[in-house]
Amino acid sequence: MNQPTGTPMTAIDPRVRRQWRLEAAGATAILWIISFAGSLVLPLSWGVRIVLWVIVAAVIAVALQAMVAIRYRYWKYGLGADVLILEHGVWTRRRSMTPYFRVQNVDVSQGPLERWLGLKRLTIRTASATTDASIPGLDAAAAEELRAQILERAGRDAAV
Repeated sequence: MNQPTGTPMTAIDPRVRRQWRLEAAGATAILWIISFAGSLVLPLSWGVRIVLWVIVAAVIAVALQAMVAIRYRYWKYGLGADVLILEHGVWTRRRSMTPYFRVQNVDVSQGPLERWLGLKRLTIRTASATTDASIPGLDAAAAEELRAQILERAGRDAAV
């Protein structure tokens, strides 16, 4: 297998940040409700509870939104000569390489937010479940093109 050191890396579509922000907003709402319910068991006056809840809610919202920016910054992929390279991670940075010869299937999917934003997720299935890979936040047309390129490099046609 050729060493992919000179492989150009590509960032995912910037619209994925909007998707992740909306998902983080949903998580924030759930955490706000939990933190508010938790504040009800504290022996504090209502004024102190509300101030405490607002502070906790603001910290949660800011942290989750910051994570979106960091997550986007470190998500990249590249098509090497023999491998698909993925780099991602907020806390733990991960660089994985999936050899094309192990690719058995390449799926393209969309959830409701992805459909609304015109994005798709590409999932690569391999001969080993531990080497499956997924790339979120791809432009719809770019995902189909990337799927075709991976299948071509894997020696399979787009009908697989």
